[in-house]
Amino acid sequence: MKRVSVVLSLVCFGMFVLSAGVAHGEPTAFGVGWGSQVIVDPSVFDGGLSAIAGGYEHSLGLTPDGTIVAWGNNDYGQCDVPAPNSDFTAVAAGGSHSLGLKGDGTIVAWGQNDDGECDVPTPNDDFVAIAAGNAYSLGVKSDGTIVAWGSNFYGQCEIPAPNTDFVAVAAGGYHGLGLKSDGTVVAWGDNYYGQCDVPGPNEDFTAVAAGGYHGLGVKSDSTIVAWGNNYYDQCDVPGPNVDFVAVAGGEEHSLGLKSDGTVVAWGNNDSGQCDVPDPNADFVAVAGGGYHSLGFKSDGTIVAWGSNSKGECIVPAVNADFVAVEGHSEHNAALTSDGMIAAWGYNYAGQCDVPEPNIDFLAAAVGESHSLGLKPDSTIVAWGYNASGQCDVPVPNGDFVAVAAGWNHSLGVRSDSTIVAWGNNGDSQCDVPAPNAGFIAVAGARSHSLGLKSDGTVLAWGLNDYDQCDVPAPNANFMAIAGGRKHSLGVKSDGTIVAWGNNDYGQCNVPAPNTDFIDVVGGREHSLGLKSDGTIVAWGNNGNGQCNVPAPNADFVAMAAGEYYSLGIRSYDTPVESVFYATLVPEDHTVLLRWMLPNCPGVGLRVYRALSADGPYTCLTPNPLDPTLGSYVDETAWPGGTFWYELRALLGPGEEVLATDVRASVVVPGTLAFGIRYVMPNPATAHASIGYALPNGWRSARLSVHDVTGRLVQQLDPTAGTRGFVAVDWDGTDSSGKRVASGVYFVRLEVDGAVATQRMALLR
Repeated sequence: MKRVSVVLSLVCFGMFVLSAGVAHGEPTAFGVGWGSQVIVDPSVFDGGLSAIAGGYEHSLGLTPDGTIVAWGNNDYGQCDVPAPNSDFTAVAAGGSHSLGLKGDGTIVAWGQNDDGECDVPTPNDDFVAIAAGNAYSLGVKSDGTIVAWGSNFYGQCEIPAPNTDFVAVAAGGYHGLGLKSDGTVVAWGDNYYGQCDVPGPNEDFTAVAAGGYHGLGVKSDSTIVAWGNNYYDQCDVPGPNVDFVAVAGGEEHSLGLKSDGTVVAWGNNDSGQCDVPDPNADFVAVAGGGYHSLGFKSDGTIVAWGSNSKGECIVPAVNADFVAVEGHSEHNAALTSDGMIAAWGYNYAGQCDVPEPNIDFLAAAVGESHSLGLKPDSTIVAWGYNASGQCDVPVPNGDFVAVAAGWNHSLGVRSDSTIVAWGNNGDSQCDVPAPNAGFIAVAGARSHSLGLKSDGTVLAWGLNDYDQCDVPAPNANFMAIAGGRKHSLGVKSDGTIVAWGNNDYGQCNVPAPNTDFIDVVGGREHSLGLKSDGTIVAWGNNGNGQCNVPAPNADFVAMAAGEYYSLGIRSYDTPVESVFYATLVPEDHTVLLRWMLPNCPGVGLRVYRALSADGPYTCLTPNPLDPTLGSYVDETAWPGGTFWYELRALLGPGEEVLATDVRASVVVPGTLAFGIRYVMPNPATAHASIGYALPNGWRSARLSVHDVTGRLVQQLDPTAGTRGFVAVDWDGTDSSGKRVASGVYFVRLEVDGAVATQRMALLR
């Protein structure tokens, strides 16, 4: 899959259908996320930044217009900037809370507040600087005093006397540092590692910073002094220790900015937090988070590197050109238009380390701690946690057309419409019910699985403690499926969503109006539905804001749900208006067409087919179809053929328009065998096209039309082609050229003694 036109089929079904179309243009697509993990739209950085701050697993940026941008871990709402988000002049990020300094000298605080770290003492005014540590906060007033609030277990809120003449402040894990106007540094709070023992001579400091358990200061001669915990050499400043103008501290690493705009980083590098990205130039500020680092450049652009377990590095590195996204517990994967998978989030089992070559993927899926990718050669690549064998793709690893992942199990659909399942089977989630046939899509939940059949029915199996496997009646007309932790969801061809299973948080209560949906996904205890107008509807558990779709709620083309967060791909082109796709039903070589047309013009639909994208197109349904049916089965396709389909809306007698601006195509595998492939239209009113196959090396052939008594009506020329597929037109006349009467007729093909017949009707 390398076209944006297949996005929604991938996302709706967790699978790759052979071809599909989605009625939107070729947009530039960006990912956004909300809930317990916040991902920001890159356009918010278009105007550049003026300040940055790094928390333990979240990040803050201040734009020149005074608004704050926040991204990363949002378990405690530390990324939910209170309204009005304006007039800010400085930002600070703590363990799980955030601070913003306003132009009027007041402080706004948000996020975790278990120890009162967000309760700014009164009077809340005259502040000129701020800092945030682990569950406590610091502010410098215009008179040079420091105010501290929040957790005080280590005395980190007890400012040593005299509390005067401070010009800057820094907050470490549980200790504070204050820079005085005379160039001395004062330290207080936790001193287990000597992080409060400022080295002598304590003078000539121009800047201070604090890491988790260490302190840093820049001297007037542009050297850096570091002290405290040095387990990872975070206090051993690399040489030459000269020309530094700024310093920052992470949990166990340190950063220094040089006068030439380069950044030096040292200390713990387990997450790559010390690997400054190239080009290492033009930086004007740096910040350290828990295990990540931030810098912004003279042009206002931001660079982030290191741990990205909660999206604190604005994930992925290039947030653009996505066509599909998958989320599960706390890691995610997005597929780009060029077939690359970008993965981010928790990576303790390597679930975000996409194996090389990271190219040409058609689809991606993520489980609790493992990931899957489908390649063009129909093989599945699996990586990450494998304790239950969820990454051991069964042999033969081939012939797959779709992939999905549950908590610790994996699923794939083969081209013969069977489902293969492997991994944890403790609740029989890998035991596909018989008959294992006719599947066109698959979805994985925590401990149960779902399969969508070509006839629009859904099968579910595995853990059923909340009836999540009991598909509500009528089990028909489904066109998309999804699984939550212990609930299940499906979209019907009429655009309604059906939900069943655990409903403790209302995750099965689809909000009204339950119409116009084209996709659905399930999180741990919440659900998301994508509407045809590009809006997302969310319901269920909202404890982390996972149901608060960010404004503007528009232009979404795909979505995913994690444990306590949600993700969406937003397009800046036209919103989605329709869905049209074709899927092979291998067992009988038929082609299933499905569509969603919420704003279908006209009074009916006709399906047209061609052997190439450019046509010519032949009508398969002279009698118009009801648009709300949402599906049609082409039973006249043949092995070895490539077929293109389009939908046309009937506006009036003789007047038709394309119902979608895309076409769907499908390849029917196999070898073309002798036989009559189709007679259409059937019934016919005048002319009928007869399609048939001639084998290689045939010697004699005869094609004829007979009435119900067996009498020869018309002899047709079977030699329009020497071999392969042939189409011949019958004009409804007999051998004398007279029009025959209405009735039932038989087309007979005889080749080298082999005979094939097909019944047809003629209506006058």
